Parts: sequence; structure tokens; C-alpha cells
Amino acid sequence: MSDADREGGIDFTQDGSANFHGPLTFETVPALFRDLEERVKREAAVERIDLAGVTAADSAGLALLLEWQARARANGSSLAVRNAPGALLRLARLCEADELLNLSGRDAAGSATP
Repeated sequence: MSDADREGGIDFTQDGSANFHGPLTFETVPALFRDLEERVKREAAVERIDLAGVTAADSAGLALLLEWQARARANGSSLAVRNAPGALLRLARLCEADELLNLSGRDAAGSATP
């Protein structure tokens, strides 16, 4: 795995979206968590997370999403998580966290599915 493959990132938009790209794994989650925290401190809350650009995900990625959903709910809102890769969607379903996360996946063609 090259350095570029190991680096995940987030592109924030003015409408409250966070577009993740690269892996959402044990290696990348700590930095992604800090990026989300900094965004919320500097600007507005994140209302939507789009995972269309995520190339890999594991339980650390699921934990990150659960934490941010809990924070949103504590502030009286919710977080919509869209375009989850199949592996993350399966893991969330196995843990019965897909509905808790307001999570939707993507089909083989890359389109969002409920």
C-alpha cells in the first residue's frame, strides 16, 4: 500500500457536508477525527457525511461515524451518512448500527441505496 493509499481526507463544503475520500480505517481515523473537530470549532456543524470517495473501511471508521452521530444528537440534530461502501454497510448492519447512523450505502454502480 502506498502512502497515497493510506491517507484519508475530508473535503468540507459550505452547505455542511463532509466528503470523505481514501480509507476510513484504524490508520486514518485519528487524523480524520481531528479534522472534524477542528471544522466544528472553526465553523458550523457537519450535517451530512458522504462516503462515496472511501476506498476501504473497518470498525474504526464505524466508531468514528457513531461518535459523530452521537455528538449531533446531543446537539439536537442528526447526521446523514450517505454512500457507505459495502464493507462498512455490512459491518454496521451486523452491529445493528445502520439505522442508528441514518446510513445508506452504494450499489455496485456507485449509486446510493437505502
